[in-house]
Order: sequence, then structure tokens, then C-alpha cells
Amino acid sequence: KNTKAATFQLLASIFQPTTTVHTLTLALHLTVLNPRTIVRMRDPSLISFFALPVPILLFVTFHRMWLVTGNGNPNYIYFQCFAYGMFVTIISMEFVTATVKRDKVRRMMEKGSVKKILDEMKEKEEADDEDKEVTENGTEEVGAVVDKVDDQNGDTTEEAGEDDNGDDGEESAEDAGSVSDDVEDGAPEPVVVFV
Repeated sequence: KNTKAATFQLLASIFQPTTTVHTLTLALHLTVLNPRTIVRMRDPSLISFFALPVPILLFVTFHRMWLVTGNGNPNYIYFQCFAYGMFVTIISMEFVTATVKRDKVRRMMEKGSVKKILDEMKEKEEADDEDKEVTENGTEEVGAVVDKVDDQNGDTTEEAGEDDNGDDGEESAEDAGSVSDDVEDGAPEPVVVFV
């Protein structure tokens, strides 16, 4: 009910043949009675609201200069009226848009469709949490496989100490030791990844 009154008063302050600051003041007071709608309004309406005093004060100043002192120009008054009307129109359109958004949410709440959407979002979050747990367990398994591969590589370097000729295999063990030193010095190690 308050929303309709505020909307009609804002529209009347735009389309009235002789607009006054009083009609706008009443409209702004009626909009304050709808805080949930005001929250949904965007930044242009806030900028327009704080810019409103400029054309109002300049209109009064130029009106006095034109009619009392005689050195004013009616074009100045026209452009101040134009700026005033533009700011009021921006505020009115933002208010109407925010009211429509608010009514849409209210209707969705009455139908229960918002509850359905929230339930779907919760189910998605639970599924994502389960996927994270599987991924974390998978990385633990990958770490265990990498350790196992490292252990097997260590066993093969020790077995490489015996040569086919029956020698002690000192040269081969030294060669294998130099290879394992390269691996320890920063060469990439084999990694097994499960997808």
C-alpha cells in the first residue's frame, strides 16, 4: 500500500504541469516508509538524490536574477528545471524497478520456489563437499603410491650393485649412485596421478 502511494506521488512530481518541491518532498517521505524497496535501489538513485539540491538552489537563484534584477536568462531556468526533472525521473524509475524486484521475491516466497532453490543449492554444496573428500583421499593415495615408487627405485639401485660378470659391480653401483644423486639434486621424480 505504501509502495503504491510513493510510486504515484513520484510520478505526479514528474508529470504535474507545475511541479513544486513540496510534491517531491512528500514522495520522498513516502519512499522512506519502504526500506526493503530502498535497499534494492542502485547507485544512480543515490547520486540523483544528493544532486537534487543543486538544480533547486540554482533555479531559485536564476529565477530571482531574471525577474528581480533583470540580468538573468530564461534558458538558465529551463536547464535547471530539466536537471531537476531528470533527477526525479531517475529516482522514480529506480524506485519502481526495486518495487517490482521486491514483489517478485515476495511472490516467490509465497509459492515456496525460493525454498526449492535453497534446497537445490544445499544439495549442490553437499555434493561438492563429497567431491572434495574424494579428491583429498585421492591425493593421499597418490602420495602413498609415490612413496612406494620411490622405495622401489631405491631397491633397484641397491640390486644394480651386482654385475652380470659376477664382479662386485663397483662401477655399476657408482653409476647407479650418481644417477640417484641426480634425482636427489632436483631432477623430476616420477609421479603417478589417479583421475
